[in-house]
Amino acid sequence: MKRGSIKWITVHAMLLALALALSIAESFIPFGIPGAKLGLANLVILIVMHFYGFFSALLINVLRVLIASLATGTFLGMGFVMSLSGAMASFLLMYVAHRWVKIFTPVGVSILGAYSHSLAQILVAVIYYGTWGVFYYFPLMALISLATGTINGFAVELLVNNRSLQRAMELKR
Repeated sequence: MKRGSIKWITVHAMLLALALALSIAESFIPFGIPGAKLGLANLVILIVMHFYGFFSALLINVLRVLIASLATGTFLGMGFVMSLSGAMASFLLMYVAHRWVKIFTPVGVSILGAYSHSLAQILVAVIYYGTWGVFYYFPLMALISLATGTINGFAVELLVNNRSLQRAMELKR
């Protein structure tokens, strides 16, 4: 599928819509711990990274954060900055692990992404509040990242190995 073709744009728009729907839907799921989320939109990012590569996954990830922040009213606020920093840190680490460090399964890539997302957000909070005291929140977030990263990673592993999804993405492995 050629980048920029009608088919490419349509497929990417549908994947972006799915990532947005998951991102906004999970904001309504009470998790009980401030700042903690399931990371459902990351499922789409990992699948896009697997089937379409760096540019497509980056594009969908950045657009998802921008559009979701506009939809939820957090654009350019602290929530937006934390979301974007977490999304970019996790994306870059996941891409490196997926593309160049071949020892990681989708589960490992997902866990790395979840950890780096949490760490980036904690570091932004440290800068914003001007105290390292915020960092004491990281061990709790790391445990949650391990759980959500593992669950999401297993889901991605099942999905990328699904023959129907492979045909739908029209890519041969």
